[in-house]
Amino acid sequence: MFSPEDLNGYFKGLKGDFPIFSHDPSLVYLDSAATTQKPSAVLAAVRDFYERNNSNVHRGVYPLAEAATELYESSRRRLSGFVGCWPGELVFTKGSTEGLNVLASSLSISGDYDTFIVPVFEHHSNFVPWQYHARRNGLRFIPLPVRQNSLDMSLVYETLQQMDGRFVFSLAGLVNSTGYRPPFEEIGSLVHSAGGVMVLDSAQLIPHEKFSFGESNVDFLVFSGHKMLAETGIGCLVGREKLLGELNPFVFGGQMIDMVGKEETTFAEGVAKFEGGTQNISGAISMMAAVEYLENAGMERVSAHVSNLVAMAREKIEAIGGYRIHSPESSRAVITFTHSRVHSHDIAEFLGRKMNVALRSGHHCSQLQMKELGVVSACRVSFYLYNTFEDVDRLADSLEEAGRWFDEFR
Repeated sequence: MFSPEDLNGYFKGLKGDFPIFSHDPSLVYLDSAATTQKPSAVLAAVRDFYERNNSNVHRGVYPLAEAATELYESSRRRLSGFVGCWPGELVFTKGSTEGLNVLASSLSISGDYDTFIVPVFEHHSNFVPWQYHARRNGLRFIPLPVRQNSLDMSLVYETLQQMDGRFVFSLAGLVNSTGYRPPFEEIGSLVHSAGGVMVLDSAQLIPHEKFSFGESNVDFLVFSGHKMLAETGIGCLVGREKLLGELNPFVFGGQMIDMVGKEETTFAEGVAKFEGGTQNISGAISMMAAVEYLENAGMERVSAHVSNLVAMAREKIEAIGGYRIHSPESSRAVITFTHSRVHSHDIAEFLGRKMNVALRSGHHCSQLQMKELGVVSACRVSFYLYNTFEDVDRLADSLEEAGRWFDEFR
């Protein structure tokens, strides 16, 4: 549909929308899985809110407060459309981590579930909360083994066939440490057939492909604003209306109250029950602006372009001696690799300080996945819509130079 060259030219033209590259023209930013850069449209939306509409929401009846409330709720409606849910199913949170903690805490004490299942390649924010609350509340916790960097579907079938009570299966839609995209559509169907509930950590998925919650086999969905061009400290928890209504509130305070009595308190209905206290209003508005930017760019184009960048980078890294790629062939947005003789931190620091190429090194909040790969630390490059073929060329040249430099140094 789109030629790689045409897509590269299109997104190269959009790079000027991101002020950081004007301030630092030589920067090659390859750490978008950690956080994305922000376009001028998002920065302008935040600035406009504070300059023209700054007020708390849902509390005041004066015009300024009503304008702020309308912006906040417009953001909810726009984000709901983007992920294919209805506004009454979308809760604003601090991010994916908070959303997952809300779910693990609430579902563990509900009395409706006796088992949590989580693959060991998950980000710590989608592993530790389930492990912690299962242990604390006497539930069974199943850390599902993986095969190097992907799921063994025969093991998934076998595990689900053994379920005899209600359970929760929590899974990444796109694994941050390797770029692996599990077949979550198929797994969701299997989970439902076995009587379970499906949670999808979509922190990496939502920024990279078009997704419809309403048409999926997913019961709960979390994602973060800063992974998709918006501010930090804002994200969303999406849940089926009935299941969302069964969750306990997580934060108690203003706005989430119905009636307070000396002996008992009742809580607000719907999403308000989960949005206690003053929310990150500008963050929600930044997410609305980010969604508008992504939709204008075209999510199909974003997905295709990032896939092209990954394929090109894989080919170039494989051609350089000394490097080993740990991501699967089907990886999306991310490539993880190590050098046979040089520690990943040294590679990353050399590229950052000597070549102005920014990539991540470490265990990527996924220590069990690193252990499965047989490494302690790895380099990770992650691409987004402001990256280009020229960035991949700079990456490859820099990795080659790093290898030569460390060989001479030794």
